[in-house]
Amino acid sequence: MFIEFMLSIIKASLIDAIKVSDEMSGGAVDKATLRRLQIEKFLKTHEFIMNADVLDLCNVSAATANRILVDLAAEGKLTKCRINGHLAYQPEPTRNP
Repeated sequence: MFIEFMLSIIKASLIDAIKVSDEMSGGAVDKATLRRLQIEKFLKTHEFIMNADVLDLCNVSAATANRILVDLAAEGKLTKCRINGHLAYQPEPTRNP
């Protein structure tokens, strides 16, 4: 229950921040960018993200949540892993040249 509450607060904060950013820049942020920002913020406080997390954070269907995670993995931003037998994604480790 507490986690759901915190996620709703984070989601509201991100939406407010995007609105302020849009007003300052004079441009709108598309849904895909907003979703990526929500996922990035989530991963700052969590070691991994699962389909259900994206579903709740972004208010999307299970298929869309899966597509978002698969796309981020294909771009090299996330790495697929297993957590307690469940599919999850971790941020790709940063590489130093």
